Amino acid sequence: MPDEKPMALSQAVEQVVTQLNAPTTLDEFAQRVLAIRPSQAKKPSAAMHDHLRCHTGIDIVFLDRQTIVPLRLAMQGVRFRLRLTRPEIDFGVLLTQPGFDPFLRRAIALQDAQLVDAAGQPLPVCPVAVTFETTAAVAFAPSTFDVAALDLGDWFRAQQIQAGDSILVTIEDWEKGHFRLEHEPASQRRQPEIERQNQELANLLFDLLEADRRERLYVYQAIPTVYARLSDPRGYPGDHWTAVIARDARLQWDGIDINYREGSPSLMEELLFLDEEEAAQPEKPHNPAQQVYRFKAILAHRPGRWRQIEIEGQQTMADFDAILRDAFNHDPSDHLGGFWRRVRRGKTQRFREVDLAEIDPLGEGDGADQTVAELALQPGDELKYVYDFGDWIEHQITLEAIVAPEAGAAYPRIVGQSQTRHRYCQSCQAAGRKTVATWICVDCSEEQQRDVLLCEDCLEAQHEDHYAEELLY
Repeated sequence: MPDEKPMALSQAVEQVVTQLNAPTTLDEFAQRVLAIRPSQAKKPSAAMHDHLRCHTGIDIVFLDRQTIVPLRLAMQGVRFRLRLTRPEIDFGVLLTQPGFDPFLRRAIALQDAQLVDAAGQPLPVCPVAVTFETTAAVAFAPSTFDVAALDLGDWFRAQQIQAGDSILVTIEDWEKGHFRLEHEPASQRRQPEIERQNQELANLLFDLLEADRRERLYVYQAIPTVYARLSDPRGYPGDHWTAVIARDARLQWDGIDINYREGSPSLMEELLFLDEEEAAQPEKPHNPAQQVYRFKAILAHRPGRWRQIEIEGQQTMADFDAILRDAFNHDPSDHLGGFWRRVRRGKTQRFREVDLAEIDPLGEGDGADQTVAELALQPGDELKYVYDFGDWIEHQITLEAIVAPEAGAAYPRIVGQSQTRHRYCQSCQAAGRKTVATWICVDCSEEQQRDVLLCEDCLEAQHEDHYAEELLY
């Protein structure tokens, strides 16, 4: 008889998952799989660890980097909220996409799910497709789109459900796709508890994103992970994860992945019919455009050279570029300038950089008209500024404070600089004089492999035909 085909690795993983009745360590799980299906890899445990992460959101989830739990256990009893919109009430439907995604096991079709009400009475499972129109101003966006939903019009009417009410969903059995639906009128929302849950969920998602090398999270892996890590996933639920992301200034969902929010809401968020109340941000006590932002800018290749600059929130990135050129003696009539925002990834020393503006010598370019206030910076936030993309003269910029404007002051302005340490003209020193150098002869410096420093008079008298640059103190 021919030898039996060896068990596939995925089958071995599934077999171990079905045997687990509690969380287990990653190492123990890997050893159990390897006992069933030995590996030929040089480092079997490391290879197994990588493979198991591909199962996240399918049949397992990581409670932390070293602890695994089967999804059938992690999702048992988890509760989430679906806040009903006016279109859902008008159509008599409960949108399941993305409402139930990714809480519904992938092996279960929507029509095979089972629903019960708060009393345990079965509810009909009638999948329908609802067509909506959109006015989203995106060239390639369709004017209509279909969303999967469940026809629950009779139940809505019996419960006297209104727009703004919520459906609290409990996962009764993740493996079988059993869900319990409870109606909660808008007047019964426990807003402080919801906000605490929302903040915890948003922070878990952001921490997960910060730790991801790809800088994006696949929804079907991320959402089960963060719900399993909530301090009370089976208690009173916060808002649905899509609403939490839509209101968080750090995160954005593009319909497939969760990533960093770099600009305006995504098309997918605009199509979710989020209420204005939900999308609203808390008012700020002061108008940022009327505040003054105090920055410290350091020349990257000469950390001892820095300037302190103040600029109004209503002034533009072109204004910021101009004052930096002036502060560091950069040619205002040549070369491009560019700004990036530096965002620390978690508590690490790694940063990601977000393009903000590219500005030409005429003060025009992509992002040039963006105001400083629109960056929504807070003290401690960091920027990078580069003058001349060829020579790449880089500057590190930190927002030190946001203050009220001074009466009669003209902005932007330079309000501080590094302590001046004068260097002296070498030609004058050779002649027995002590004169502050204001220029460096680039041609002679390159030829002699040392800085050739000169005063104005010696530059004109001895190096008239040479390329020189003004010294920055």
